[in-house]
Amino acid sequence: MDKYQRGYVHFAPAVSRDALKAMRQTIRGWHLQLMCDRELGDLAAMFNPVLRGWQKYYGRFHGSAMSAIWRHMNDYLVRWMMRKYKTLARHKTRARHALGRLARLFPTAFVHWKMGCLPAVG
Repeated sequence: MDKYQRGYVHFAPAVSRDALKAMRQTIRGWHLQLMCDRELGDLAAMFNPVLRGWQKYYGRFHGSAMSAIWRHMNDYLVRWMMRKYKTLARHKTRARHALGRLARLFPTAFVHWKMGCLPAVG
């Protein structure tokens, strides 16, 4: 109850804007697109512990609020694909579709792929 004797109707705990910003900055700081010498499994082994921790902490009560982070991570994986495979360089849509096909071949590689946040397939 507040001072006017009204009860609170709804409270939905979710990730804050500041936390989303900090997570995006962390992903940006990994310089994922520069790791052209790594394979997908190596990237998954490196980043899955952090992604899993974010999902367990922030996504516990309002999981869909994390979808912006999962899209951001997929965008950086697309950049990685564009630099790793020269046939995909300067072809963002083609790289996104290739990543989508890769995600369907290995759906358990990343935490957000397991949850169904896969890139688009063309």
